[in-house]
Amino acid sequence: MRVRKKKYSITSDFEKFLREYHCKHDIEKDGSATIYNFEFQAAHFVAAIRKQDDCVEVTYPSMATAPISQLALVRSKCNEHNNNNILFKYSYSINHEDNVVSIHMSFYNNKVSSEDMAHQLSAAFHFQREWYRDYDEAVSIAKDGDSFDLESELYKHQREMFMLRRLEIKHQLDSSAANIATGTQPLTLWQMLETVAPLPEARLLFMTENTVSGQQRIENEKEIRDYDLRHALVEGEGKQARLIRDYALLDLHYKQGLDDKPLMTTIALTAEGEDDHSIYTRVTVTQVPRNASRRNSLSNENRQQNSVSLLIALDRSEDKQRQQEFEYMWSDAQLKARNGEKDSLTEDQLLLGEVRVADVAYNMYWGLQMFNSERYYEAILYLENVFNSYRCDFFEMSPDGKRLFMETAYKLGFCYNELGLYKQAFHYLDFMANDGNIRHTMELVNTLANSKDLRLFSYTEGVMDEIKRNFGQEEELPENIKDFINFLRRRRGYAFIDFNQLDKAEKIFTHMLDEEENADYAINELAYIKKLREQRDKGISPQEPEADK
Repeated sequence: MRVRKKKYSITSDFEKFLREYHCKHDIEKDGSATIYNFEFQAAHFVAAIRKQDDCVEVTYPSMATAPISQLALVRSKCNEHNNNNILFKYSYSINHEDNVVSIHMSFYNNKVSSEDMAHQLSAAFHFQREWYRDYDEAVSIAKDGDSFDLESELYKHQREMFMLRRLEIKHQLDSSAANIATGTQPLTLWQMLETVAPLPEARLLFMTENTVSGQQRIENEKEIRDYDLRHALVEGEGKQARLIRDYALLDLHYKQGLDDKPLMTTIALTAEGEDDHSIYTRVTVTQVPRNASRRNSLSNENRQQNSVSLLIALDRSEDKQRQQEFEYMWSDAQLKARNGEKDSLTEDQLLLGEVRVADVAYNMYWGLQMFNSERYYEAILYLENVFNSYRCDFFEMSPDGKRLFMETAYKLGFCYNELGLYKQAFHYLDFMANDGNIRHTMELVNTLANSKDLRLFSYTEGVMDEIKRNFGQEEELPENIKDFINFLRRRRGYAFIDFNQLDKAEKIFTHMLDEEENADYAINELAYIKKLREQRDKGISPQEPEADK
């Protein structure tokens, strides 16, 4: 009698390995594959077995990470390791939200034994250490500015579009954002307030500084204005800088305009850690609401609490090093432009190469660096210098010069929008209200919607009419135009809710429920509309929170 040969099962043998090595795991189905998320020696791995049960692919998804500025180096090292390693495959993906590159390691098996699987997973840790050693060595000898390439530029464009869509604030969601600013020069209290919380006609009375060491009262107006926020929690300069306290609370007392009643703005400073390059401090500015009066009603902006949060940092690098980096990048951009190599330049290099004055070029370079790193507060400090240097010469500018000017205005508007300072954002974004650039228009619409500006409705209607004139009744619109139209519809629906036009908003979002790209947003807003109606039926004002039961 012939014995039937038992079919080999990848699934049963892999699950046997999980049991024998006590690996915590969960199982999920993904189309035609079974996915195992499991832990081995405290590291997270993912295994996928196809429906055919003929092989298993094991991935170490968080083997390493790198900043997006090193994308070209990551790609080069993945190729190099793939050529030299016959067991593991190296790949990478871009995390748009965290702005980093994640490096993955994976291997295939068409037969599994518990001992061999454990050996291969242990080998993953060995090659992980090899990656770090090799990569760190490559980073240490890499030259700044050598990583410009097409893939990096494509990523930067995708990143900016992601940021624009992120500013589509949904109702009931926390929309606070922390923005980073770094530098080596003093950042004074008054310089910061003039940007994020201006106090026009303020007559300073005194300021108290509260720290773990006690309280200090400062009455000299110049000393108050020149108070250095970067050194409030830090002692020393450059590589010798170190944190000496975890927090400081500043209470600024002043009078404003014709009002004789003292007012107060509170500035909270908290330590946010440090690395080899910088020491970080979070700054939270809160303007205490004024008392109600005939001139200052309950609905007046002065009665509303105004709070802005950002991060600043004391940079441990030297000014000479920053100057040398700028000079190299500026000279390189100008040389390539003169040699007819504009096609090889990035968008930022093109902008930098168009600047002819050294001081302006320095501000442009570092403004762009801060902008691309989401360091929006410091970007404002640099880019406003560029804007102010060029605005009086606008009518004599070349087309390239006007493009530089408009792009600077756009980035300033973007920065102020991120900080929640919508009036300042509109001041800059209004310059390109009709220039036809989708990025510029999206940012202006975000500012109008998030600041509850009535002009949103007429402006978006005009934009939609322009699209109809240009594309007629074509069913097959370009993908970017479809995305843009959906964006405009969402923003209009959001604004209708803010202006209590719930029926109009509900009609827009109901139509979106069957649209994959809009459904999640629509569900959120329809739930908010339902809540508003329930409150209205109970006689609760939209501005009045429902009492706890």
